[in-house]
Amino acid sequence: MASTIKNKPDSVPASINANPATYSLGFLVLFVAIAYALLQLLPLAWFNLLKFPATSTSNITLALVGFGLGITALIVIGKNKIFHELPGLKAGIFIGFVLVLANLYFDSIWGKFTESLVFDKRVFPESFGVGLAGAGAALAAIGSFIFFFRPSNIKLFTRIEEQGWFSRDSFKQNQGSKIRRGTIMCLLILFGTGIMTLVRNDTLARNGSNWQIEIPYTGKVKISPDKVGDALAILQSAGYKNDGELLVSRADFRMANSAIDPNLFIKIGLLTGDSKYKIGEIVSKDSFQEESRELIKNDRKPAESVPLKVAEGTVIYRSLILLPGIQFSGPILLIILALWISWKVVNIPVFA
Repeated sequence: MASTIKNKPDSVPASINANPATYSLGFLVLFVAIAYALLQLLPLAWFNLLKFPATSTSNITLALVGFGLGITALIVIGKNKIFHELPGLKAGIFIGFVLVLANLYFDSIWGKFTESLVFDKRVFPESFGVGLAGAGAALAAIGSFIFFFRPSNIKLFTRIEEQGWFSRDSFKQNQGSKIRRGTIMCLLILFGTGIMTLVRNDTLARNGSNWQIEIPYTGKVKISPDKVGDALAILQSAGYKNDGELLVSRADFRMANSAIDPNLFIKIGLLTGDSKYKIGEIVSKDSFQEESRELIKNDRKPAESVPLKVAEGTVIYRSLILLPGIQFSGPILLIILALWISWKVVNIPVFA
């Protein structure tokens, strides 16, 4: 029969008798600040001040040190008495983190959708697309804020926390110890094989070396020299230098390809015949066909035409890095989560 753990006192001191969402948000901001310091300052000190090489061993050690410092910070902050006196605080921090992460992903996906309508479908101008993306992000943030701070969340946060997932306490720890250990072992084997599969197939780093969220409307098109096609001259006239790979704005990329649209324009080949056009000149199809008809009508030779090649490239976005070096830090994080989940599964009231 399921029951609940009472890790909290029956009465809450008046000084902190408030909606746990307020304190949860404050601690969430603190944790984000600590994480930012670890993600930004620790690698800077590791490679620039301590002069460690950027090898696999060094990167793994850096990830272990980062997680160690992060866990130490969590333990130190967790000793604050408010975590034991205010029910639902830890659950509120977790829910707040999930909401922030969900908002970031929604903003990225929604922003890229509006971006595709601007640059690919050409439904509306870029300024309108930016406004539409911002409006969607604002609505999502307001909705999350209202949900997070609604009064009924006091009971919701408390109910989630009483399930025992955010506490080190064990429920009936002296009962069924062999079953618990066997369950933990089976779960660790299951999680371990999954993590090994991810590492061997390099799945975590398949989309880049970091776990990151791309920021819409910050993208630039990266064009390699063999993919620039006939757009090079137009891009050079727009101020871009031909120094190997080109990195151009999406607006200029679209403008350059529009100016050499194979459906509207053609390129004069090596045989100009009696045409007034020069070799390599880009002219409209209508003008070329009209001239060709006149030349043929007068028994003269028209110019040769060759199809135009539009530029091809890859959009590179600025990104918000959530976890650097995912091929090293990802498995470590998954191992920590696997250990915690395996131990907590057999130490919550539902299991007992």
